[in-house]
Amino acid sequence: MLPDDVYRDRLEKTLVDLEAWANETRARADIAITASDRYWRMAVAPFLPTACPFELLIKASQTFDLALNREVYEDKPVERFDLFLNLAKAIARGRVERIETRNALTGILIDVATRVELAPGWDWIGSHRVLKRFVRPLEADEEQQTHRFLSYDR
Repeated sequence: MLPDDVYRDRLEKTLVDLEAWANETRARADIAITASDRYWRMAVAPFLPTACPFELLIKASQTFDLALNREVYEDKPVERFDLFLNLAKAIARGRVERIETRNALTGILIDVATRVELAPGWDWIGSHRVLKRFVRPLEADEEQQTHRFLSYDR
């Protein structure tokens, strides 16, 4: 963890960049920004229904929450400040995939992952296991379905 003053200084610079991005993107999405001493929150709802809505919550505790469409990833550590602007830009460009892993025989949903391609060779991936118990025979025959979101620009 960073010292609190260093974290706040780096975060402030990042938030200026995010708010500039939000101002550029308002013609293509409804964007709401709220802030307090404990967090900074941006909710983005694109005007195109096939684009990916997202919500980013950056906390004073040096963690963040990210909601991409229906998937929520909470309490992720802030490791890189350039992640946030790159996430917003990549999501708006349609570089988001929702990947469902299902049992090929039963159709049972095993895992959901969301991948955001930030740059060549740099992806942000969040996932969560839906099937909580470990069942080896079910996982032997898996298939994945990928849903790709479109760009905010159309």
